[in-house]
Amino acid sequence: MFSWIVSATGMMWRTISLVVLLSIVATIPILQFASFGYMLESAARVSKGLPASRCFPGSQIAGRLFLALGCIFVSWLPVWYVADMAYSAEIIDGGSRSARVLRIVARAISAVWIFWALWAVFRGGKLRHFIWPAPILALKSLFRTAVWREAEDRLWSFAASLHLPQLLWLGLKGSMAALVWLVLPSSFIVIGLSGTGGGIGLVGLIGAIGMGWVLLHLPFLQIQLARESNFYAGFDLRLARRSFRLAPWSFCLATWATFLLATPLYLLRIEPPPSQLWWILSLFFVMLMFPAKLCCGWAIRRSLARKNDAASTGDVFWLWRYCAWFPQISVVLAYLGVLYLAKFALWEGASSIYLQHAFLPPVPFFIR
Repeated sequence: MFSWIVSATGMMWRTISLVVLLSIVATIPILQFASFGYMLESAARVSKGLPASRCFPGSQIAGRLFLALGCIFVSWLPVWYVADMAYSAEIIDGGSRSARVLRIVARAISAVWIFWALWAVFRGGKLRHFIWPAPILALKSLFRTAVWREAEDRLWSFAASLHLPQLLWLGLKGSMAALVWLVLPSSFIVIGLSGTGGGIGLVGLIGAIGMGWVLLHLPFLQIQLARESNFYAGFDLRLARRSFRLAPWSFCLATWATFLLATPLYLLRIEPPPSQLWWILSLFFVMLMFPAKLCCGWAIRRSLARKNDAASTGDVFWLWRYCAWFPQISVVLAYLGVLYLAKFALWEGASSIYLQHAFLPPVPFFIR
């Protein structure tokens, strides 16, 4: 029982750390595509039927990283207190002996704390490394060349383990594929909303129909792109339709998850808060859109499992497929209504129809 509690606690901590890390990365220009790429990569691994432990690469690193950051923050509090006292003494009685002593003590403690934190991180960044810094070992290691070389190797190994270039490129490809699909129907919708003539209204109607058709396929096309590691797989409609025919209700549930989870996030895009708080909004975007991507990966996995099942008879009966298709249409129509309202309510105006967070990095505001 105790081991189960420890395992569940560790998994919860790694999940929270991963979500927070993706939210912070999503607020950094350019690197935000790496956050989106990670979401697509995890969904692609789910679609391949990999074990859960392999579907979230780097989750253990994220857990250790945030544990180390938490320990660094807690250990920094006494240093901050002494530094604040020294600053207050300098303001109240600048130039006095007590103010000079406090200033020297604050600098000395800060230097010791920096060395202590770096040494604890070098040893592994675990809680016990911060509690007991092993001072004798630290003094012995300080003058060893091999220790500095090992620190350099560990730093490069840590940077390589993040796979940032691959994730950034995957997120960029997924975003580009989404924009290619969305640009034409979005343009028609914007034109239809900007005019009053009958012809303009017809253009808007054509755009809405085209947008509905794109929304039915795009969530799964992005996972195909990540799964096949091929940009053109994001435009393979034949493969997407084939997958739907094998597991229509799984695709229906994934479609509902994608657009139901995306809809409340539009409320967070009405007015931008101070830029320092954007990572908090990104936290909600990751918490809702990440599960949606995983649901799409799960739906593709179900279709592939049926395809590889020797006892399977192939496509699901056509009537059963149509029964799953109509609920998909209903949720897409509801989402289209949200898109029309978004043009008038969101900070980005008509651009929000092009820049849909359901298919782009988990960023609350794409235009600053």
